[in-house]
Amino acid sequence: MKKLRIFKFSDGKEIHESVESLSFKKAVKSMQNKIDLKKHKGLFCEWITKRGQEMSKWIKMPIGRKKKISR
Repeated sequence: MKKLRIFKFSDGKEIHESVESLSFKKAVKSMQNKIDLKKHKGLFCEWITKRGQEMSKWIKMPIGRKKKISR
């Protein structure tokens, strides 16, 4: 059974939302679909790892590829 982790996103002042996900990348991508990217250029994320360590990271938004490569 896979363990879902809870990722808490905030802008430093207020907590925006908590997202339950298996990975950090999936949590960030789901969060950037929910917020206004023009208003928030970055977010602060907190979560607890599989080993029980408390982690925090500043994320510059948007994350991912800016331009899709076509063939």
